[in-house]
Amino acid sequence: MNQVEPSAFVFMRVGNHAGETFEQILERKMQEFRRTGRIFWGYGGATCHPLTRVQPFARFHVKNNVQVYLVMELIDSRANPEILPARQYSEDGVTWLPIPEGIRVTGSRYALVLDEIAPGDLELDLAQYAVDIGPSRGKLASTYLHGRVDKGCLVRCPAPSKQPTGEVKKRISYLARLQEPFAVMLR
Repeated sequence: MNQVEPSAFVFMRVGNHAGETFEQILERKMQEFRRTGRIFWGYGGATCHPLTRVQPFARFHVKNNVQVYLVMELIDSRANPEILPARQYSEDGVTWLPIPEGIRVTGSRYALVLDEIAPGDLELDLAQYAVDIGPSRGKLASTYLHGRVDKGCLVRCPAPSKQPTGEVKKRISYLARLQEPFAVMLR
């Protein structure tokens, strides 16, 4: 996969989840891709709601010939939600379909729909990116991503930041391209 910094991406902190190590999750997701040609990458939280944030963000950029990625910062996560697997997904919140055979998503309300996950070796300076959608639109990623906010739909700032926030560099361990429908709801 291209190791050039993407200009439009969903940033997400990732790690152990629902009783699995990150390495186990990654291997399971690689098998999903080999079997089905896509990955459902589960997550929670309203900052990247599938219908109001991720889908409009991704559709806008793809329409303008900009590929949208998921970039993952690996952290020491102790997330241990209920381990029930999702049984259905919805692209619009109205029509619900069975989770495709070969895909398993546990302990998540939403999922990004991804192409193959590839190792990444990028260092992103979050002071050079901004939130692209929602009430925090325009806010520098370096100030937006703090505390419990661990994900966001981000774009490269048109002009380098001159703000005194300093550099906030994040090592990106894995990347994946989003694919239609970009994100779904789960139940």
